Amino acid sequence: MDTPMTDEEKIAEMAKRTQRMADDKAWIFKTIPEVFPEKHGGEQVRGRLTAVVKATGFTREYVARIRDGKVKPS
Repeated sequence: MDTPMTDEEKIAEMAKRTQRMADDKAWIFKTIPEVFPEKHGGEQVRGRLTAVVKATGFTREYVARIRDGKVKPS
């Protein structure tokens, strides 16, 4: 049977998970422009914006702003 976590262990776990969330968010923000070929001289891919919106749960407008470099992870 698992021993319940102490408050200190819960706080340490929160810090670890918060860092992981920040790392994941930074990766997503870095990767979004990479999956739009037109951002680096390629042909636009039909439906790409919709696919990224579905994958991230972000709005179309937010994905477009990240794609265009207007939004950085905080």
